[in-house]
Amino acid sequence: MSGQPPLHQILGASDREVVLAEDFAHVLYSISNLLGYAEDGNWRGVHEKIGSLRSSLDTFERKISNRTGDPDEPTVYRAPDADAKRTVQLITAYAQTNGGRLGPVLFPIDKLENPEAVAAIRDRQERNRAFRAELFGDDEREA
Repeated sequence: MSGQPPLHQILGASDREVVLAEDFAHVLYSISNLLGYAEDGNWRGVHEKIGSLRSSLDTFERKISNRTGDPDEPTVYRAPDADAKRTVQLITAYAQTNGGRLGPVLFPIDKLENPEAVAAIRDRQERNRAFRAELFGDDEREA
């Protein structure tokens, strides 16, 4: 490990903001997987990943809604107890490593306003590249 504090500590995020950002990054990851299978023409994979995406969205929806108790009734939006700007900053940070290919595209690292968080992410990315190079040789494989 690098000895750096976790990104949520660097960004001063609350537990609630961490949960929202993690769940949102997982939605991005699920969409990325779905797109990858579609690009490959792997429709069986697309079919399987639709369930994963649906589950990710359902999990995220539960975090920002209330159920009425009636399964036929729609959920009702409930504003999360979270600072929106800080949560988006944390989503941006998490999207770099946990958002699949889509995360960094939709939430580019240059939108991250905390230089310490940017440095921590870059350090982690470099350590991952070095590990892959050692493990696979000169072959630059995607994580």
